[in-house]
Amino acid sequence: MTIGSKIRYHRMKKKLTQEELATGILSVSYLSKIENNQTTASSEVIELLCKRLGIELLQENDEALKKTFSDWNKALLRNDLEEAVRLFELVSGHVIQIDDINLLNSYHILMIRYHILLKEFEQPREIIASLEKSYKGLSDRLRFYFHKFAGNFCYIQGQFEKANNHLVEAEHYFVLGNIIDHEEKADLFYLKSLTLVQLRKHALAIHYSEESLALYQSLYHNKRCAEIHLLLGVCFRRIQNIKEAITHYEWANEISINTGYSSLRGKVEQNLGYLKSMDNRTEDAIAHYLKSLQFKHEDQNSKLTTILSLVKEYYKLKRFDEVMQWLQEGIHLSLQENNKEKYYEFRIYEFAVEKLDEEFEHFMKTEALPYFENTGNPHLLAQYSKFLGTYYQEIRKYKYAAHYLTKANVAYEKIIGL
Repeated sequence: MTIGSKIRYHRMKKKLTQEELATGILSVSYLSKIENNQTTASSEVIELLCKRLGIELLQENDEALKKTFSDWNKALLRNDLEEAVRLFELVSGHVIQIDDINLLNSYHILMIRYHILLKEFEQPREIIASLEKSYKGLSDRLRFYFHKFAGNFCYIQGQFEKANNHLVEAEHYFVLGNIIDHEEKADLFYLKSLTLVQLRKHALAIHYSEESLALYQSLYHNKRCAEIHLLLGVCFRRIQNIKEAITHYEWANEISINTGYSSLRGKVEQNLGYLKSMDNRTEDAIAHYLKSLQFKHEDQNSKLTTILSLVKEYYKLKRFDEVMQWLQEGIHLSLQENNKEKYYEFRIYEFAVEKLDEEFEHFMKTEALPYFENTGNPHLLAQYSKFLGTYYQEIRKYKYAAHYLTKANVAYEKIIGL
Protein backbone atom coordinates (compact mmCIF):
# COMPACT_ATOMS: atom_id res chain seq x y z
CA MET A 1 0.00 0.00 0.00
CA THR A 2 1.47 3.39 -1.02
CA ILE A 3 1.70 6.37 1.33
CA GLY A 4 -1.14 8.13 -0.52
CA SER A 5 -3.40 5.10 -0.16
CA LYS A 6 -2.51 4.87 3.52
CA ILE A 7 -3.41 8.52 4.12
CA ARG A 8 -6.77 7.93 2.43
CA TYR A 9 -7.27 4.76 4.51
CA HIS A 10 -6.64 6.55 7.82
CA ARG A 11 -8.69 9.61 6.81
CA MET A 12 -11.71 7.44 6.06
CA LYS A 13 -11.09 5.42 9.21
CA LYS A 14 -11.24 8.68 11.20
CA LYS A 15 -14.34 9.69 9.19
CA LEU A 16 -12.74 12.96 8.07
CA THR A 17 -13.50 14.72 4.81
CA GLN A 18 -10.61 15.75 2.53
CA GLU A 19 -11.32 19.35 3.43
CA GLU A 20 -11.12 18.66 7.17
CA LEU A 21 -7.78 16.89 6.79
CA ALA A 22 -6.31 19.43 4.37
CA THR A 23 -7.27 22.66 6.18
CA GLY A 24 -4.17 24.69 7.04
CA ILE A 25 -1.80 22.13 5.49
CA LEU A 26 -2.44 21.94 1.77
CA SER A 27 -5.20 22.35 -0.82
CA VAL A 28 -7.97 19.79 -1.16
CA SER A 29 -7.02 19.20 -4.80
CA TYR A 30 -3.40 18.50 -3.82
CA LEU A 31 -4.52 16.10 -1.08
CA SER A 32 -6.72 14.34 -3.62
CA LYS A 33 -3.71 13.85 -5.92
CA ILE A 34 -1.65 12.46 -3.02
CA GLU A 35 -4.41 10.02 -2.02
CA ASN A 36 -4.78 8.85 -5.62
CA ASN A 37 -1.01 8.41 -5.94
CA GLN A 38 -0.78 11.00 -8.71
CA THR A 39 1.96 12.96 -6.92
CA THR A 40 4.52 12.51 -4.15
CA ALA A 41 4.24 14.82 -1.16
CA SER A 42 7.21 16.21 0.74
CA SER A 43 8.20 14.64 4.05
CA GLU A 44 7.06 17.83 5.86
CA VAL A 45 3.53 17.55 4.41
CA ILE A 46 3.34 13.85 5.22
CA GLU A 47 4.43 14.58 8.79
CA LEU A 48 1.72 17.22 9.22
CA LEU A 49 -0.98 14.93 7.76
CA CYS A 50 0.09 12.06 10.00
CA LYS A 51 0.06 14.32 13.04
CA ARG A 52 -3.51 15.42 12.28
CA LEU A 53 -4.57 11.80 11.73
CA GLY A 54 -2.97 10.85 15.05
CA ILE A 55 -0.67 8.23 13.57
CA GLU A 56 3.09 7.71 13.36
CA LEU A 57 5.09 8.47 10.22
CA LEU A 58 3.91 5.76 7.85
CA GLN A 59 7.19 4.63 6.29
CA GLU A 60 9.06 4.39 9.57
CA ASN A 61 6.15 2.68 11.30
CA ASP A 62 5.90 -0.10 8.68
CA GLU A 63 9.61 -0.90 8.70
CA ALA A 64 9.79 -0.95 12.50
CA LEU A 65 6.77 -3.26 12.71
CA LYS A 66 8.19 -5.63 10.09
CA LYS A 67 11.38 -5.96 12.14
CA THR A 68 9.42 -6.50 15.36
CA PHE A 69 7.17 -9.09 13.70
CA SER A 70 10.27 -10.95 12.49
CA ASP A 71 11.73 -10.97 16.01
CA TRP A 72 8.35 -12.02 17.44
CA ASN A 73 8.15 -14.92 15.00
CA LYS A 74 11.61 -16.11 16.08
CA ALA A 75 10.58 -16.03 19.73
CA LEU A 76 7.45 -18.04 18.89
CA LEU A 77 9.49 -20.49 16.81
CA ARG A 78 11.82 -21.12 19.75
CA ASN A 79 9.01 -21.31 22.34
CA ASP A 80 10.58 -18.37 24.17
CA LEU A 81 7.51 -17.36 26.18
CA GLU A 82 9.05 -14.42 28.01
CA GLU A 83 10.39 -12.81 24.82
CA ALA A 84 7.17 -13.59 22.92
CA VAL A 85 5.09 -11.81 25.57
CA ARG A 86 7.47 -8.82 25.59
CA LEU A 87 7.27 -8.44 21.81
CA PHE A 88 3.49 -8.91 21.78
CA GLU A 89 3.16 -6.03 24.23
CA LEU A 90 5.43 -4.00 21.95
CA VAL A 91 3.35 -4.58 18.79
CA SER A 92 -0.16 -4.75 20.24
CA GLY A 93 -0.34 -1.00 20.81
CA HIS A 94 0.42 -0.35 17.14
CA VAL A 95 -2.08 -2.80 15.64
CA ILE A 96 -4.84 -0.20 15.39
CA GLN A 97 -2.55 1.90 13.17
CA ILE A 98 -1.63 -0.90 10.76
CA ASP A 99 -2.86 -0.01 7.29
CA ASP A 100 -0.88 -2.55 5.28
CA ILE A 101 -3.07 -5.61 4.73
CA ASN A 102 -0.03 -7.93 4.58
CA LEU A 103 1.21 -6.66 7.93
CA LEU A 104 -2.26 -6.99 9.41
CA ASN A 105 -2.54 -10.57 8.15
CA SER A 106 0.94 -11.29 9.52
CA TYR A 107 -0.18 -10.08 12.93
CA HIS A 108 -3.28 -12.28 12.97
CA ILE A 109 -1.34 -15.33 11.76
CA LEU A 110 1.34 -14.87 14.43
CA MET A 111 -1.44 -14.55 17.01
CA ILE A 112 -2.45 -18.17 16.27
CA ARG A 113 0.94 -19.39 17.44
CA TYR A 114 1.05 -16.86 20.29
CA HIS A 115 -2.22 -18.16 21.76
CA ILE A 116 -0.96 -21.75 21.39
CA LEU A 117 2.20 -20.86 23.30
CA LEU A 118 0.05 -19.33 26.07
CA LYS A 119 -2.15 -22.47 26.03
CA GLU A 120 -5.18 -20.38 25.06
CA PHE A 121 -7.04 -22.67 22.68
CA GLU A 122 -10.31 -20.88 22.00
CA GLN A 123 -8.90 -17.83 20.19
CA PRO A 124 -6.91 -19.69 17.49
CA ARG A 125 -10.05 -21.36 16.20
CA GLU A 126 -11.71 -17.97 15.62
CA ILE A 127 -8.60 -16.49 13.99
CA ILE A 128 -8.21 -19.45 11.63
CA ALA A 129 -11.87 -19.24 10.59
CA SER A 130 -11.50 -15.50 9.91
CA LEU A 131 -8.30 -15.94 7.89
CA GLU A 132 -9.86 -18.69 5.79
CA LYS A 133 -12.38 -16.14 4.54
CA SER A 134 -9.59 -13.87 3.27
CA TYR A 135 -7.27 -16.73 2.24
CA LYS A 136 -7.13 -15.68 -1.43
CA GLY A 137 -5.49 -12.42 -0.41
CA LEU A 138 -2.62 -14.11 1.44
CA SER A 139 0.82 -14.19 -0.15
CA ASP A 140 2.57 -17.56 -0.55
CA ARG A 141 4.80 -16.70 2.40
CA LEU A 142 1.84 -15.93 4.64
CA ARG A 143 0.05 -19.08 3.47
CA PHE A 144 3.05 -21.07 4.70
CA TYR A 145 2.78 -19.62 8.18
CA PHE A 146 -1.01 -19.88 8.21
CA HIS A 147 -0.95 -23.60 7.36
CA LYS A 148 1.93 -24.33 9.71
CA PHE A 149 0.27 -22.69 12.70
CA ALA A 150 -3.18 -24.08 11.82
CA GLY A 151 -1.58 -27.54 11.57
CA ASN A 152 0.04 -27.00 14.96
CA PHE A 153 -3.34 -26.04 16.44
CA CYS A 154 -5.15 -29.04 14.90
CA TYR A 155 -2.44 -31.38 16.22
CA ILE A 156 -2.92 -30.06 19.76
CA GLN A 157 -6.68 -30.54 19.37
CA GLY A 158 -6.15 -34.18 18.35
CA GLN A 159 -7.37 -33.56 14.78
CA PHE A 160 -4.44 -35.36 13.20
CA GLU A 161 -5.77 -35.82 9.65
CA LYS A 162 -6.67 -32.15 9.49
CA ALA A 163 -3.29 -31.22 10.95
CA ASN A 164 -1.52 -33.30 8.32
CA ASN A 165 -3.50 -31.64 5.51
CA HIS A 166 -2.43 -28.20 6.74
CA LEU A 167 1.21 -29.27 7.08
CA VAL A 168 1.26 -30.71 3.54
CA GLU A 169 0.09 -27.29 2.32
CA ALA A 170 2.70 -25.59 4.52
CA GLU A 171 5.46 -27.63 2.92
CA HIS A 172 4.13 -26.67 -0.51
CA TYR A 173 4.09 -22.94 0.30
CA PHE A 174 7.49 -23.14 1.99
CA VAL A 175 8.86 -23.71 -1.51
CA LEU A 176 6.54 -21.30 -3.34
CA GLY A 177 7.16 -18.58 -0.74
CA ASN A 178 10.92 -18.94 -1.27
CA ILE A 179 11.49 -19.20 2.48
CA ILE A 180 15.18 -19.79 3.08
CA ASP A 181 15.30 -20.58 6.79
CA HIS A 182 16.68 -23.90 8.07
CA GLU A 183 15.10 -23.45 11.49
CA GLU A 184 11.62 -22.97 9.99
CA LYS A 185 12.10 -26.03 7.79
CA ALA A 186 13.32 -28.11 10.72
CA ASP A 187 10.32 -27.05 12.81
CA LEU A 188 7.89 -27.84 9.98
CA PHE A 189 9.38 -31.31 9.45
CA TYR A 190 9.29 -31.97 13.20
CA LEU A 191 5.60 -31.03 13.31
CA LYS A 192 4.95 -33.31 10.33
CA SER A 193 6.76 -36.22 11.97
CA LEU A 194 4.78 -35.78 15.21
CA THR A 195 1.53 -35.80 13.25
CA LEU A 196 2.48 -38.79 11.11
CA VAL A 197 3.34 -40.79 14.24
CA GLN A 198 -0.19 -40.14 15.52
CA LEU A 199 -1.56 -41.32 12.17
CA ARG A 200 0.61 -44.47 12.43
CA LYS A 201 2.37 -43.61 9.16
CA HIS A 202 5.70 -44.67 10.56
CA ALA A 203 7.81 -44.86 7.39
CA LEU A 204 6.96 -41.25 6.53
CA ALA A 205 7.37 -40.21 10.17
CA ILE A 206 10.88 -41.68 10.20
CA HIS A 207 11.73 -39.83 6.97
CA TYR A 208 10.62 -36.42 8.27
CA SER A 209 12.16 -37.06 11.70
CA GLU A 210 15.55 -37.83 10.17
CA GLU A 211 15.35 -34.76 7.89
CA SER A 212 14.45 -32.59 10.88
CA LEU A 213 17.15 -34.15 13.04
CA ALA A 214 19.86 -33.36 10.48
CA LEU A 215 18.73 -29.73 10.32
CA TYR A 216 18.59 -29.32 14.10
CA GLN A 217 22.01 -30.93 14.47
CA SER A 218 23.42 -28.31 12.08
CA LEU A 219 21.79 -25.63 14.29
CA TYR A 220 23.16 -27.21 17.52
CA HIS A 221 19.65 -27.37 18.94
CA ASN A 222 20.41 -30.24 21.33
CA LYS A 223 17.12 -30.38 23.22
CA ARG A 224 15.09 -30.69 20.04
CA CYS A 225 17.55 -33.35 18.80
CA ALA A 226 16.83 -35.32 21.96
CA GLU A 227 13.07 -35.02 21.34
CA ILE A 228 13.49 -36.31 17.79
CA HIS A 229 15.61 -39.26 18.93
CA LEU A 230 12.77 -40.15 21.32
CA LEU A 231 10.25 -39.86 18.48
CA LEU A 232 12.39 -42.10 16.26
CA GLY A 233 12.59 -44.59 19.11
CA VAL A 234 8.79 -44.71 19.24
CA CYS A 235 8.58 -45.21 15.45
CA PHE A 236 11.11 -48.05 15.40
CA ARG A 237 9.48 -49.67 18.42
CA ARG A 238 6.13 -49.70 16.65
CA ILE A 239 7.57 -51.35 13.55
CA GLN A 240 9.26 -53.91 15.82
CA ASN A 241 12.83 -52.74 15.15
CA ILE A 242 13.71 -52.95 18.83
CA LYS A 243 17.47 -52.63 18.39
CA GLU A 244 17.11 -49.32 16.51
CA ALA A 245 14.50 -48.12 19.01
CA ILE A 246 16.86 -48.70 21.96
CA THR A 247 19.68 -46.88 20.12
CA HIS A 248 17.52 -43.78 19.73
CA TYR A 249 16.24 -43.97 23.32
CA GLU A 250 19.85 -44.11 24.53
CA TRP A 251 20.75 -41.06 22.42
CA ALA A 252 17.73 -39.20 23.79
CA ASN A 253 18.67 -40.14 27.33
CA GLU A 254 22.31 -39.11 26.96
CA ILE A 255 21.46 -35.72 25.44
CA SER A 256 18.76 -35.05 28.05
CA ILE A 257 21.23 -35.79 30.87
CA ASN A 258 23.90 -33.54 29.34
CA THR A 259 21.44 -30.67 28.82
CA GLY A 260 19.53 -31.08 32.08
CA TYR A 261 16.32 -31.87 30.18
CA SER A 262 14.67 -33.77 33.03
CA SER A 263 11.14 -33.89 31.60
CA LEU A 264 12.43 -35.72 28.52
CA ARG A 265 14.23 -38.25 30.73
CA GLY A 266 10.82 -39.07 32.13
CA LYS A 267 9.52 -39.77 28.63
CA VAL A 268 12.55 -41.93 27.78
CA GLU A 269 12.02 -44.04 30.92
CA GLN A 270 8.33 -44.32 30.01
CA ASN A 271 9.18 -45.73 26.59
CA LEU A 272 11.83 -48.09 27.93
CA GLY A 273 9.18 -49.36 30.33
CA TYR A 274 6.83 -49.96 27.43
CA LEU A 275 9.54 -51.96 25.63
CA LYS A 276 10.05 -54.17 28.69
CA SER A 277 6.28 -54.61 29.03
CA MET A 278 6.07 -55.79 25.40
CA ASP A 279 8.75 -58.38 26.25
CA ASN A 280 6.71 -59.49 29.30
CA ARG A 281 9.44 -58.26 31.64
CA THR A 282 6.86 -56.78 33.97
CA GLU A 283 9.09 -56.07 36.99
CA ASP A 284 11.62 -54.27 34.77
CA ALA A 285 8.79 -52.29 33.17
CA ILE A 286 7.54 -51.20 36.61
CA ALA A 287 11.06 -50.07 37.58
CA HIS A 288 11.27 -47.86 34.48
CA TYR A 289 7.78 -46.43 35.07
CA LEU A 290 8.58 -45.58 38.69
CA LYS A 291 11.80 -43.88 37.59
CA SER A 292 9.84 -42.02 34.92
CA LEU A 293 7.58 -40.49 37.59
CA GLN A 294 10.62 -38.93 39.30
CA PHE A 295 10.98 -36.57 36.31
CA LYS A 296 7.31 -35.71 35.84
CA HIS A 297 6.63 -33.05 38.42
CA GLU A 298 4.91 -30.52 36.14
CA ASP A 299 3.54 -32.46 33.15
CA GLN A 300 0.40 -33.88 34.73
CA ASN A 301 -0.98 -35.52 31.58
CA SER A 302 2.31 -37.31 31.01
CA LYS A 303 2.21 -38.36 34.65
CA LEU A 304 -1.24 -39.86 34.04
CA THR A 305 0.18 -41.99 31.21
CA THR A 306 2.80 -43.42 33.57
CA ILE A 307 0.31 -44.05 36.38
CA LEU A 308 -1.94 -45.92 33.95
CA SER A 309 1.05 -47.99 32.81
CA LEU A 310 1.76 -48.92 36.44
CA VAL A 311 -1.90 -49.91 36.94
CA LYS A 312 -1.69 -52.24 33.93
CA GLU A 313 1.58 -53.86 35.02
CA TYR A 314 0.47 -54.45 38.61
CA TYR A 315 -2.83 -55.82 37.27
CA LYS A 316 -0.87 -58.37 35.20
CA LEU A 317 0.88 -59.50 38.39
CA LYS A 318 -2.48 -59.60 40.25
CA ARG A 319 -1.04 -57.25 42.88
CA PHE A 320 -4.38 -55.59 43.43
CA ASP A 321 -3.40 -53.51 46.46
CA GLU A 322 -0.85 -51.67 44.32
CA VAL A 323 -3.40 -51.46 41.49
CA MET A 324 -5.93 -49.75 43.77
CA GLN A 325 -3.27 -47.41 45.20
CA TRP A 326 -2.35 -46.12 41.73
CA LEU A 327 -5.97 -46.16 40.56
CA GLN A 328 -6.99 -43.75 43.31
CA GLU A 329 -4.20 -41.35 42.38
CA GLY A 330 -4.96 -41.71 38.66
CA ILE A 331 -8.70 -41.10 38.98
CA HIS A 332 -8.14 -38.05 41.18
CA LEU A 333 -5.55 -36.56 38.81
CA SER A 334 -7.56 -37.30 35.64
CA LEU A 335 -10.57 -35.49 37.11
CA GLN A 336 -8.37 -32.60 38.19
CA GLU A 337 -6.87 -32.33 34.67
CA ASN A 338 -10.22 -33.03 32.94
CA ASN A 339 -8.58 -35.89 31.03
CA LYS A 340 -11.63 -37.96 30.12
CA GLU A 341 -9.69 -40.55 28.13
CA LYS A 342 -7.48 -41.53 31.06
CA TYR A 343 -10.41 -41.26 33.48
CA TYR A 344 -12.38 -43.85 31.52
CA GLU A 345 -9.39 -46.20 31.36
CA PHE A 346 -8.83 -45.94 35.10
CA ARG A 347 -12.52 -46.63 35.76
CA ILE A 348 -12.43 -49.75 33.56
CA TYR A 349 -9.56 -51.15 35.64
CA GLU A 350 -11.38 -50.16 38.83
CA PHE A 351 -14.34 -52.28 37.72
CA ALA A 352 -11.94 -55.10 36.73
CA VAL A 353 -10.45 -55.19 40.23
CA GLU A 354 -13.64 -54.71 42.21
CA LYS A 355 -16.49 -56.27 40.22
CA LEU A 356 -17.55 -56.75 36.60
CA ASP A 357 -21.33 -56.52 36.71
CA GLU A 358 -24.31 -54.77 35.11
CA GLU A 359 -23.00 -51.40 36.27
CA PHE A 360 -19.75 -52.14 34.44
CA GLU A 361 -21.70 -53.11 31.28
CA HIS A 362 -23.72 -49.90 31.42
CA PHE A 363 -20.60 -47.79 31.93
CA MET A 364 -18.83 -49.41 28.99
CA LYS A 365 -21.78 -49.19 26.58
CA THR A 366 -23.00 -45.70 27.43
CA GLU A 367 -19.82 -43.83 28.42
CA ALA A 368 -16.40 -45.32 27.75
CA LEU A 369 -16.76 -46.95 24.32
CA PRO A 370 -18.86 -44.11 22.82
CA TYR A 371 -16.22 -41.64 24.02
CA PHE A 372 -13.36 -43.60 22.40
CA GLU A 373 -15.39 -43.88 19.21
CA ASN A 374 -16.47 -40.22 19.08
CA THR A 375 -12.94 -38.94 19.71
CA GLY A 376 -11.57 -41.04 16.86
CA ASN A 377 -9.34 -43.33 18.93
CA PRO A 378 -9.47 -46.75 17.23
CA HIS A 379 -6.72 -48.19 19.45
CA LEU A 380 -8.63 -47.71 22.69
CA LEU A 381 -11.91 -48.63 20.99
CA ALA A 382 -10.37 -51.92 19.82
CA GLN A 383 -8.70 -52.69 23.14
CA TYR A 384 -11.73 -52.11 25.34
CA SER A 385 -14.34 -53.50 22.92
CA LYS A 386 -12.32 -56.71 23.05
CA PHE A 387 -12.25 -56.44 26.86
CA LEU A 388 -16.06 -56.16 26.97
CA GLY A 389 -16.53 -58.91 24.36
CA THR A 390 -14.33 -61.30 26.36
CA TYR A 391 -16.32 -60.48 29.50
CA TYR A 392 -19.56 -61.40 27.69
CA GLN A 393 -17.99 -64.66 26.51
CA GLU A 394 -17.12 -65.58 30.08
CA ILE A 395 -20.69 -65.02 31.30
CA ARG A 396 -22.03 -66.84 28.20
CA LYS A 397 -23.80 -63.90 26.59
CA TYR A 398 -22.54 -64.93 23.17
CA LYS A 399 -24.66 -62.55 21.10
CA TYR A 400 -23.22 -59.53 22.95
CA ALA A 401 -19.76 -61.10 22.86
CA ALA A 402 -19.91 -61.45 19.07
CA HIS A 403 -21.05 -57.83 18.68
CA TYR A 404 -18.21 -56.31 20.70
CA LEU A 405 -15.52 -58.65 19.38
CA THR A 406 -16.61 -57.70 15.85
CA LYS A 407 -16.44 -54.04 16.87
CA ALA A 408 -12.91 -54.62 18.10
CA ASN A 409 -11.91 -56.30 14.82
CA VAL A 410 -13.32 -53.42 12.76
CA ALA A 411 -11.29 -50.98 14.85
CA TYR A 412 -8.13 -53.10 14.40
CA GLU A 413 -8.69 -53.17 10.63
CA LYS A 414 -8.96 -49.37 10.66
CA ILE A 415 -5.64 -49.18 12.51
CA ILE A 416 -3.78 -51.30 9.96
CA GLY A 417 -5.54 -49.67 7.05
CA LEU A 418 -7.54 -52.60 5.67
